[in-house]
Amino acid sequence: MKITLEWLHDYVSPVAEAQAVADTLMNAGLPVETIEAVAGRNGPTQMLDVEVTSNRTDCLSLVGVAREYAALTGGKFAEPAIQVNESATPVSGVTSVQIGPDARDLCPFYSARIIRNVKVGPSPAWLRTRVESIGLRSINNIVDVTNYVLFELGQPLHAFDFDKLTEKRIVVRRATAGEKIVAIDGRTYELNPSQLVIADAIKPQAIAGVMGGKDTEVIEATTTVLLESARFEQLNVRTTSRALGLKSDSSYRFERGIDPTLADKASRRAAQLILDVAGGELLSGAAVAGAVSARAIAITLRLARIEQILGYTIPPERALAILTALGFSPVRAGEVVNCTVPSHRLDVEREIDLIEEIARVHGYQHLPVHDRVSHTVRPQAIHEKANTIVRDVLVAAGYNEAITVTFQPRAETEAFLPKEMGEAIKPAHGGWAGDVLRASVMPSLLQVRRTNQNAGIADACLFEIAETYWQKGDAKTNPPTQMRVLAIVGNSIHELRGALEAVCERINPRLKLIVEPCKLSWYVPGASASIALELDGKRAFIGCVGQISAALQKHYDLREKVYALEVELPPVLEVFEPVRRASPLPKFPGVTRDLSVVVDESVRWADVQAKLSAAQLAFCEKIDFVTTFRGKGVGDGKKSLTLTLSFRDPARTLKSEEVDTQVKTAVDTLASAFAATLRV
Repeated sequence: MKITLEWLHDYVSPVAEAQAVADTLMNAGLPVETIEAVAGRNGPTQMLDVEVTSNRTDCLSLVGVAREYAALTGGKFAEPAIQVNESATPVSGVTSVQIGPDARDLCPFYSARIIRNVKVGPSPAWLRTRVESIGLRSINNIVDVTNYVLFELGQPLHAFDFDKLTEKRIVVRRATAGEKIVAIDGRTYELNPSQLVIADAIKPQAIAGVMGGKDTEVIEATTTVLLESARFEQLNVRTTSRALGLKSDSSYRFERGIDPTLADKASRRAAQLILDVAGGELLSGAAVAGAVSARAIAITLRLARIEQILGYTIPPERALAILTALGFSPVRAGEVVNCTVPSHRLDVEREIDLIEEIARVHGYQHLPVHDRVSHTVRPQAIHEKANTIVRDVLVAAGYNEAITVTFQPRAETEAFLPKEMGEAIKPAHGGWAGDVLRASVMPSLLQVRRTNQNAGIADACLFEIAETYWQKGDAKTNPPTQMRVLAIVGNSIHELRGALEAVCERINPRLKLIVEPCKLSWYVPGASASIALELDGKRAFIGCVGQISAALQKHYDLREKVYALEVELPPVLEVFEPVRRASPLPKFPGVTRDLSVVVDESVRWADVQAKLSAAQLAFCEKIDFVTTFRGKGVGDGKKSLTLTLSFRDPARTLKSEEVDTQVKTAVDTLASAFAATLRV
């Protein structure tokens, strides 16, 4: 933001020398990058290039910087006096403004004033000098006024040649696909329906918030001017500017946010100056569409909180004086101060913001500096420790953690969201226009898998712990669902199941994982399963695992088969046992026996395990699955299940005959239940 000391002096006094002004602004968070000598209205002056952070859009104007400088120095601040002389002819009889139904979210307010019988020509010396002193090129008196007010107040404006507008009216609408416009820079831009345009009855005449069109620019032959002053949605201006590769002083301000009440003031100020430098007749009133909706934020500041945060005392009188100078209208009520946030301070929302303002203006040099700093060390919270354990177990198992964004294209997240669960949530802001809050982490991990594949790591094993969101039922009566999930992408169902079992064992050794076949649209049929947890006889469904379908594998351009697991994390973490129970090491050796039995293809391992457990084999500690074999020697429609039986007696060494008896019981049990035969 370029300012000159001479211009700054119009709104605040006194104004110090250039370096002193630069030091004052820098100490308050507005560093000055350069100081240059330039020609001023009344002789040589100094130009300062002020670096303004993205949250301080109120300082992207001379008036904003002047207000800030006055608060910092105790100077006298005054905004420009605005007084316009309107004719008796109402503007409503000459033109109209309409905001299309599909554009109201992108343009909440639009106003147009009409000035007739203007004489367009070179700007007077004072105006030309002012705009040139901050690095702009003087074009003509009308355009120079719009630029002058832009830098003076911070509100972008645009002037149209009114007589060149078809049907003499303004229509604010979305562009149609393939629609084109020649902008003032002489280049042709092709538009799409996500972009907003200012059109007449037939075609676009400006790209909203970015740049005007060549066909209706103000030239020497112009006699009637339509003066635009409006509000445009920040994200839309930003995406349009980036998509077209077109930046301007207007887009720079709109995409960062401007004072919502500024449009009418800037319009009247520009009309006042146009009458001064170009003459003409200002019609009465303005053609308006939409409404000005300024947020009303009241904040209560506890005076004691200032010292608690800053570590030193600022007298209440000094704090109130600072807030008054910054426009917060403080009213003290005992030990609290009630403040109203002015419309131009979009960055202030909470008590801590007010404390920061007080500290900044009072001076950071007053903050106490100590040789030693003490910090209270608190033990890690239980839920944090559990999350850390989940991550550590998965990393130890060879998985890499991914961190991806919360937004996803609607089509991608809905591919993993069953209709009976609800629908995806479209936030008011955030992400691209078609993005929603993700209801599943799988799309994000599949994209990361593809990125690794393109980098030469086709079998990347990944996991992510993140929040998911969806809406079930009417949003007005039902709050959205938010669920923290664990998603894992790997190279086989067995590996994914093993990783989750390792997590569960570390969280609580008594947790059992129950995996049962199920059918889900995003998995290959017959290669997917539901996952449930069982603890103390209680079972709860937590997620699913399976092979990603061929359609999705093609969509994500994945060359190798991909397997994915996604489970709800809270049910796992809720049963976390932070203190592990230890048992003494066994004094006597155990005995293991491997069995391979041939069963029908339809027999599940879970059923085999359940039958053997119900048989209550003497001395049997555990029953483990080893592998499944299909092929030569097994027979069609059959498979061979290999399992391990582990036996131990804590009081003595088992005899081989005792174990053989239990193994025979196991074989007989399986033969009876599943017609299983022992594979030799």
